[in-house]
Amino acid sequence: MTPPSQLYHVLLITSRLSKNPTNDLEKLRITGTYVNAKAAKAAAHLVVYDGGYELEMFNTYEVDHTKLEREMAEAREASDGLVVHASAQDGTEFKVFIHVTPNNLQLVTDEEDGRVSADLFYVVQTEVDYNGDDIKLRSHSIGGVFTRYIDARKAAFTTLLDKTDGITKESFAAWDEAGEHDTDCGYGENVLVHAVGENGDNFLVSVVKGQVMESVRLAEAAMRMRR
Repeated sequence: MTPPSQLYHVLLITSRLSKNPTNDLEKLRITGTYVNAKAAKAAAHLVVYDGGYELEMFNTYEVDHTKLEREMAEAREASDGLVVHASAQDGTEFKVFIHVTPNNLQLVTDEEDGRVSADLFYVVQTEVDYNGDDIKLRSHSIGGVFTRYIDARKAAFTTLLDKTDGITKESFAAWDEAGEHDTDCGYGENVLVHAVGENGDNFLVSVVKGQVMESVRLAEAAMRMRR
């Protein structure tokens, strides 16, 4: 099987409305990596249901691209890759994104749903345009995909730096990073680096392990037993 040139990752972000620039009240999970856009989109539209939710549990559930763009523009939030935006009756907000990265690891799959079954670790960069108590914009991007945590961790510490452009730790107004034996730097679960730009923007770099929603895992296990 020829490896695809790109991979498509499904990001599920759950949060409660907050004016907090860190990840404390926001949970980011990457629920699957897929070898084509069609498979990723199908999975993205099912992810909240795979997590045990049903449509009647939501006050709003939007999948229309034009409406999503308008909603995010009004909220001054990033909409790139957004395919589902829903609000549950308990106040929890759900956003499901599809992010695309090069397939540098030459990953392939034999799963019928197009999902890469290998355990993966992702370097995720979160940028928050922050001004006083007002969060203007929070956006996420995947900076790398790895099969080993140690490799992802190493990459996380240099994600915000660029020797070519002369961007070093000293280029930031503040820089915090996890110690050698720590799994975070005090700014949220799995956050290894927190930096503040000269303009006040906050940057968080995390290493996140892929987490398949439980119903998907059980279904795939059942399919393997039938093979």
